[in-house]
Amino acid sequence: MIIADLNYLEITSEEVIGGFGYGYGYGDFDIDKDVDIDVDFNENIDIDKNVDVDVNVSGNLATSESGATALGNNSFAETFAFTFTNDGVASANALSVSGTGN
Repeated sequence: MIIADLNYLEITSEEVIGGFGYGYGYGDFDIDKDVDIDVDFNENIDIDKNVDVDVNVSGNLATSESGATALGNNSFAETFAFTFTNDGVASANALSVSGTGN
């Protein structure tokens, strides 16, 4: 359809109710993100370790370190690290996941 071929042109106007916009003057808003991650591992690990520890700690300490690097197309790397300390308990955990596709 070509506008110039129209014999009749109607002008309409409607008020916008609701909606959402970006930019100045729209006020503050909050965003909540809920993440549920399930990771299943099926693996057999055989570890033989001899540990001799002499530690002098005043209080509790839990440390956790992790890093992730993904380079190139179709690559993914992610780490989750967390610690917990309570009276007489210190725990540090980390989970790393990486993948490469075709």
